[in-house]
Amino acid sequence: MRARRQAAGSTGGAQSPAPSRDVDRAALLGTALAAVVALTFGGQGEWDWLAAVTGGALLTVLAAFFRLPGGAAPTPRVRAELAAVSAVAALAATLVLAPVVQIVVAGSTDAGRTCRASAAVAAGTVESDEARRSGADLAVSRGDVGGTAAQALSRAAQDEERTVLGNCLGAITSRWLWAPAVGLAAGGYAVAWWLVRRRHARTSRE
Repeated sequence: MRARRQAAGSTGGAQSPAPSRDVDRAALLGTALAAVVALTFGGQGEWDWLAAVTGGALLTVLAAFFRLPGGAAPTPRVRAELAAVSAVAALAATLVLAPVVQIVVAGSTDAGRTCRASAAVAAGTVESDEARRSGADLAVSRGDVGGTAAQALSRAAQDEERTVLGNCLGAITSRWLWAPAVGLAAGGYAVAWWLVRRRHARTSRE
């Protein structure tokens, strides 16, 4: 019984060091991986608001589990860590901004007008293609679609227009996302570096 009590006491009294930095690094790496995957596959087609929700969730994870070094000296290692977290946060924030950038591209740029023209041409090609008309007639004869062949062809043309427009706008938006990503990373690093230096100065005075 005494041995058991001693073992229990030693087990209860021993406290393992809090793996805070390991948690920070895991959150940083996990968020970076998720952001890169989302940006890689999100650029295939139109950027939707689900990408913004994903970016917001990644930022929430990073904010919940990552902590800036408290009172640490501004060493090169600390600088590298701040640069890493700033870059990852910028990638996640870029996901949030992607649908907004796409709206701007679609509404007020020549590239957006080009995308709409390409989509309209693609829809017209579908409606004027004899092979597509024959396919619509065959689909109606099989009972695969409701309505007439003209209605089926019109729906196919509208779907083609949406697809082409989304792919075009998504591709152009992806080419412009580097600009806000770089700006956010630089701004985030500057703020984080200022906070670390402020904490270190406060700790040194104490």
